[in-house]
Amino acid sequence: MSYTVEITKDNLIPVPDALCAELGFTVGDILVCAMDKDHSEIRMTKHSDQTLTDEQISAAGNLTRVVSLGTAE
Repeated sequence: MSYTVEITKDNLIPVPDALCAELGFTVGDILVCAMDKDHSEIRMTKHSDQTLTDEQISAAGNLTRVVSLGTAE
C-alpha cells in the first residue's frame, strides 16, 4: 500500500482522516518515520512505545506524534 501526500512548508505531512482511519493512526499516536534512500518516500509505522514524552520523541530524531492540523497550525 502506498499513498502520495505533499509535505507542507512547515514540514507537516497532512494525512486525511480517512487515510488515518485506514492505517489505524489516531491523534496522539507516536510514529517511526523511515526514509528509503533509493526512493523519495517515507514509511511510517506505529512506535512500539506509545508513552514517550515530546522531549524523547524529539531526541530520537526519527519519531513524530500524530497531531490534528487544526491544532498544529
